[in-house]
Amino acid sequence: MGSPKLKCILIEDEPLATKKIVEYIHMFPNLELVKMVADIENPTLFSHDLKSADILFLDLIVSGGNINTLADFIADIPILIITSAISRWQYPEFIKNREHFALQKPISLQMFQSCIEKAIQP
Repeated sequence: MGSPKLKCILIEDEPLATKKIVEYIHMFPNLELVKMVADIENPTLFSHDLKSADILFLDLIVSGGNINTLADFIADIPILIITSAISRWQYPEFIKNREHFALQKPISLQMFQSCIEKAIQP
């Protein structure tokens, strides 16, 4: 019996980026995509999923609201991976002030694999 899969949530509204990241997640047997969110207008609709997530893939510019509204909802997620085209110095303070990993768009499979390996190493 293998180890339990890491539950992943993807918050992304760009169709091509969503397609690629989902494809990459499915290539890793230890990752399980449990939720995709394209609109953050009402975080309470997916807050239960956030509470049980091991990894959050988060684009910082998403439809439906200000990314800062997610700060409290994602504070306890063990692994945060930013999937954005914006540079690190533009990240909101709640991201800068916590451990996170970054995947700068466009995201290649090699970049994704390297990031996952760093993020899940014991």
